[in-house]
Amino acid sequence: MLKSTHDLFVLPDRNQEAILYAPLLRKIAKVNESAIDLVCRYLEGETIDPEDEPVIRLLSERGFFEEVSPLPDDHDFSPVQVTLFPSDGCNLRCRYCYAAAAGIKHIMDPRIAIAAIDLVAENAHKKQAKDFVVNFHGNGEPFTAFPLLQEICAYAITKSEGIDLKLNLSIATNGVLSEEQQDFLLAWFSGVNVSFDGLPDLQNRQRPKADGSGSFDEVDATLKRLDAMDKNYGIRATLTTESVERLEEIAAFVKSNYKNCRHLHIEPAWECGRCLTTGEQSPDADLFIEKYLNAVQSFKDTDMRLVFSGERYNVVTNSFCAVSTGGFTVTTDGYATACYEVCKPDDPRSGRYFFGRYQPDSQTFEFDQQKLAALRKMKVENMPYCKDCFCKWHCAGDCAAKILGTKPPELHDGSDRCRITRALTLEQIQNDLSEEFTDTETA
Repeated sequence: MLKSTHDLFVLPDRNQEAILYAPLLRKIAKVNESAIDLVCRYLEGETIDPEDEPVIRLLSERGFFEEVSPLPDDHDFSPVQVTLFPSDGCNLRCRYCYAAAAGIKHIMDPRIAIAAIDLVAENAHKKQAKDFVVNFHGNGEPFTAFPLLQEICAYAITKSEGIDLKLNLSIATNGVLSEEQQDFLLAWFSGVNVSFDGLPDLQNRQRPKADGSGSFDEVDATLKRLDAMDKNYGIRATLTTESVERLEEIAAFVKSNYKNCRHLHIEPAWECGRCLTTGEQSPDADLFIEKYLNAVQSFKDTDMRLVFSGERYNVVTNSFCAVSTGGFTVTTDGYATACYEVCKPDDPRSGRYFFGRYQPDSQTFEFDQQKLAALRKMKVENMPYCKDCFCKWHCAGDCAAKILGTKPPELHDGSDRCRITRALTLEQIQNDLSEEFTDTETA
């Protein structure tokens, strides 16, 4: 793929033509080779022949040559949302779990959760935000600490009422829940994401319960209750070398059986955690691309979407996630981490991503400002590998914990995920083209 200057990219079109793409300006046009050459000469300051001026004038009127403003860079760490890890235990033994979660070793001290909620709620109040957000996730299953989960949610509600500010509660769960836990899920959470590999045999094999038995029936029951109560939710599925071939089947099954699923989030397994003992492997990138693009067709003309984390054509950003923009996740033992996948002190990456900890004496969090400053540098502008990539303002260099680990951003050297992201994003761009020049919608 060629690139001119000023973040204008030349991409291939399906019809053997070309696409002129300005991601920061949210501009896209179908052009021919002579127009590409003309644009390059114009940007290099060459004199344009009178007969070519209408092309440059048209592109200029469409905004392709406007000055690009830098993306905002907020140095004030004052988060208005927090992700809490109530427990590091899990009732499943997923074969690819990044945290290799098993029996409960730690349950969060409620004082840690209270301090975190107070912090984000009061920040939101000061900023006159419309709400504050409390997420539940974990290197374990949040519902394994059910009494604590109930206590934390009740406190968050009380806090929101005390400052007269809306609260949004969301949770990521494996869906293996008792009836009482399902009731709580339905009553309390506005955002629900369920980790679920779709097909019964895949779910039972890849996401078995602690005793080795299958988990499909329990998760299916939870999803059916969400549907019965007309509750929207998302499903997160992981693909391995074994399951990637069945992605189209997974998509069709979800579409047919779970009417209120609004997005099916697909990710290739990342070879870490329990993968290292089970032998589960990431699928071939080209095969993932092929199967993903085929599966997208299953959701045409429906309210469901197929999602991959790097495929974000309608997002313009210089940071893949909140790692460099103030992400605030709290582990079961009170560490503040910028990445929920870096959740243990013995993780070699914790030296970078752990930037604070709850202090029992003061009952507040203490943050390392130097670490926060270093995290702020983990943006795509500081990744030379991404300089000439048309996806750089969408994927923003991809997941730092996976791609960089402990490396500085200038040593980013790509991965198979980059190939996946480029292929899927190009497909989105091509789908957005019309016969005339068009502006794309800004997310």
